[in-house]
Amino acid sequence: TDISGKALLVGGGCGIAPLFFLAKYLNDKKIKMDILIGAGKKSDISLINEMKKFGEVFVSTEDGSEGEKGLITENSVLKDIVSKYTKIFCCGPEPMMKAIAAIAKKNKIDCEVSLENTMACGIGACLCCVTETVDGHKCVCTDGPVFNIKSLKWQT
Repeated sequence: TDISGKALLVGGGCGIAPLFFLAKYLNDKKIKMDILIGAGKKSDISLINEMKKFGEVFVSTEDGSEGEKGLITENSVLKDIVSKYTKIFCCGPEPMMKAIAAIAKKNKIDCEVSLENTMACGIGACLCCVTETVDGHKCVCTDGPVFNIKSLKWQT
């Protein structure tokens, strides 16, 4: 992974756990990062203390029981994003990832998302997990699950 500057890892709900492994990998590569995690309520969030080993952790909960109150996409860390980050990695619910992708695109920041499409066979035969990309339809199970937002046909 070639990252010049600082990365932002954004995880919502079930998307928090996969980012822990990415944070560990980036840390091993000496890449600086901040981590933004969010969920509905404090009890839905895990790995906060573990993530603090890798960078500053910012938290949003919809009910305000931990960190900032509101959606993760409204967290104050995103306000001056252009000056802080050169890469965003995102995993979580699709609406959240689309909103983060739109912020990244607007600010000309490279962004990768980990899609959570339903996967049945896991080998690309059933076409259950297909997503539309600029290069045609791709199976999330075999061609992903991580995609650069530039390759996705998302309305961002």
